Amino acid sequence: MGARGPIPQPDNVRALRGNPGGRPAPQRVTAAPSVPDIPSWLDDEGQAEWARVVPQLDALGVLAKVDRAVLSAYCAAWSKFVAAEQLLQGDDLVAERRAGNGPAKNPAWQIWREAATTVAALARDLFLTPSARLRSVKPEAADDQEDDILD
Repeated sequence: MGARGPIPQPDNVRALRGNPGGRPAPQRVTAAPSVPDIPSWLDDEGQAEWARVVPQLDALGVLAKVDRAVLSAYCAAWSKFVAAEQLLQGDDLVAERRAGNGPAKNPAWQIWREAATTVAALARDLFLTPSARLRSVKPEAADDQEDDILD
């Protein structure tokens, strides 16, 4: 389930409109922007996903060293998702039970579904979805970077 309520106003919009309600502005916890080191234990698919998303997240200014664990979990879950998807593409969607009790769902579906759920949840946390980016405040970028950050 997504976040409740309207999309929060960015700080600069709130400053321009003033504060007619007199409510205090939210206090945000921040960390110094920096790129975490890639874990050595990620497999090839996980490393490829890390290489794909980290430069874009760094350009957005949303990464910090403390994000290594959640970014690692995202890349590992992505790798499991890809492996399960490839297994399902090369195998039947229905598997025969050993006892001969008729067909059963391929066990790779459970792995696929859990990995897809994990990828989707962590993608929201890492601003990898359009709705997550709409709910965030974009850091100031150089004029030449603004249009091509997510190309």
